[in-house]
Amino acid sequence: MAFYGTYVLARSATPLPHVPGMRSAFGSRCMLITRHQEGWQLAGLMTPMHHEWPAIHGGPVPLASATGAPVLAVEIKESYCLQYGGATPDGRLWLAHFARAADNDKHCIFDHHDDSTVPLPAGVDVPANDLPGLADHLADWAAHAGLDTTAPRIAEAIGTHTNETALDGLVQALGLMPVETVYPAVELDDLDWWECWQRADDASVRVIQEWNARKRGRLRPLPGRPPAGADEFIRFLDRVADSMFGGGLTRAELRAEAARLLKTYPQP
Repeated sequence: MAFYGTYVLARSATPLPHVPGMRSAFGSRCMLITRHQEGWQLAGLMTPMHHEWPAIHGGPVPLASATGAPVLAVEIKESYCLQYGGATPDGRLWLAHFARAADNDKHCIFDHHDDSTVPLPAGVDVPANDLPGLADHLADWAAHAGLDTTAPRIAEAIGTHTNETALDGLVQALGLMPVETVYPAVELDDLDWWECWQRADDASVRVIQEWNARKRGRLRPLPGRPPAGADEFIRFLDRVADSMFGGGLTRAELRAEAARLLKTYPQP
């Protein structure tokens, strides 16, 4: 099954989902966090929730500033297109693109300027499948991060992988060893609040529909009313996200809040 999502490698004592700049760049749908030595964390995220997309624009730069350490982000689309972005705390950013489509003399079908967690600036394009260039970028990034590796070692490890396996090879080439894997304590679509999540997702979809309409120059509101309690249901999704990796509300508190919302806003 094809994967859409982003992997983020950063160094922080705080769990990455709670670091400023993480959610606004990569969203809240964190699947797991793999902890490595010296505070390094690799977070795997699915695509952002619909209502988060209007705020997704910063890429790894704000997170590097917040953590005071280099950050690497790799956005994967359909398990064959990888968009790399590396940032340092001083605001420097590099971007690289690797896509299996280019192996067949075809252009990548994805637009990396918009609706992307590792976005390209307007008017900027990055050549695909420049493995030596990508390895050089990654080796330079690793040097700033204090990780001992070389460009040839990185190139050999990631090869021409254009799916999630590239991350496995890269982490090993950087000399990072997994210490612990942390899974979320609760899920956004947990069975304890499944109906509430569905209502929240409907409201979230409307947000992105309105955003896309505005981008196309449509000034009139979309037909039909927003779902009842839309803002509160979306706020509930954000509170669940706050609770996935420590902090936030307990399962019982989230269950009670979901029940309150469903009672306050019964289905029309």
